[in-house]
Amino acid sequence: MRIAIVGAGAVGGALAGFLASTGRHELSLLARGAHLAAIRDRGLTVRTPKGELFCRPQASDNAAHLGVQDVVIVTVKGHGLTALAPSLPALIGPDTLVVAAQNGVPWWYLHGADPSVVPEPLEVVDPGGAIWSAIGPERVAACVIEVLPARVVEPGIVAHSAMPVLAFGAPIPGAHAGTLAALADAFTEAGARASVSPDIRIALWRKLMLNMAVGPTSVLTGATMGAMEEAPGLRAVQGRLMRECLEVARAWGVALEDDIEARLARGSGVPGHKPSMLQDYEAGRTMEIDPIVTAVIELANRRGVPVPTIETLWALTALKERVARG
Repeated sequence: MRIAIVGAGAVGGALAGFLASTGRHELSLLARGAHLAAIRDRGLTVRTPKGELFCRPQASDNAAHLGVQDVVIVTVKGHGLTALAPSLPALIGPDTLVVAAQNGVPWWYLHGADPSVVPEPLEVVDPGGAIWSAIGPERVAACVIEVLPARVVEPGIVAHSAMPVLAFGAPIPGAHAGTLAALADAFTEAGARASVSPDIRIALWRKLMLNMAVGPTSVLTGATMGAMEEAPGLRAVQGRLMRECLEVARAWGVALEDDIEARLARGSGVPGHKPSMLQDYEAGRTMEIDPIVTAVIELANRRGVPVPTIETLWALTALKERVARG
C-alpha cells in the first residue's frame, strides 16, 4: 500500500518506523521544521523497547509532493488539523481511506453517531467545517492509539517506552473493512498489537476517559504519570472525571463498561512518562483542550448530562494556558 503519515512527530514518527520495518509498503511523511530536515538528511530512527528501527521514507512539508495515497494516517492533533485540512485533498484519490488518529472527540463524531442526529461538523473541533469539507466523513476511519507513550528525543529521533496497542474502526461499523484489516495486519506484522474494533466509539471513549483523567491534571500539577498515581486524593478526582465522561458516552449510546476503579488501580505502567498535554504545555505549544475537554462538555450539554468536575477542570486548564501564553 501507498501510505502517508500526516504529522510525523512523536506518535506519527513511531507509527512510521513500525510500518517501514516490514518493507512492504511505500511510506511517505508530511512533516515540518527541524524534524523534517533531519529525516531528509539522516533518516528516521525510532527507539522501541525491543530495539531501534531505522528508515529513510520520502518526506516533505508539501502534500502535493507526496501524491495520491491508498491510506492517509493523520496524527496531527485535533486542534491543529483545521489549518492543515485544505492541503489534504492532494493526498486523496477516489479510493483513499483517511485514518484519523487523534485524541479526544474527533471532527467526524456526528457522522453515524445517532440516527436522530443530523451528520454535520462539530464546530468546537472543526470550526466552519473545514476538515469535514476537505476530507469528507464517508472516507474516514479512526485509529485509537490505546498505548504509545512517545516523544521526540531530537529532530529525526523518536522514542517510546511501551509497544503500540492500536484499535482501528469506522464511524459506521463495518465500513472500509478490507482496508482496515490490511492496515491492522501491517502493524501486527511489525510487532505492534493492532485490531479492528466492531464499534470504534467504545475504544475512542475509553481512551478519552484516560486522557481526561491525566492530561489536564498533569498540566495543572506538572506531574508525571507515576507522581499522579502516588498523590493522595488524586485518584478520587480522576475517578470523577472518568465517570462523568462515561455518562456522556452512554447518553450518546456507547455501551461502555464501568471499570474505572480497576483501571485506576492498575496504573499506567509508565511512571516516568509525561502525558502529551503536559509535553505540549511545557514546550509552549497549544494544548488539546478543545478535543479532550471542551467537546465533551458540548456533547454533555446536548444530552443534558451534568459534568461539574470536567467543567471545573476546563476552566482551570484553559485559564492556565491563557496566562502562560500572555
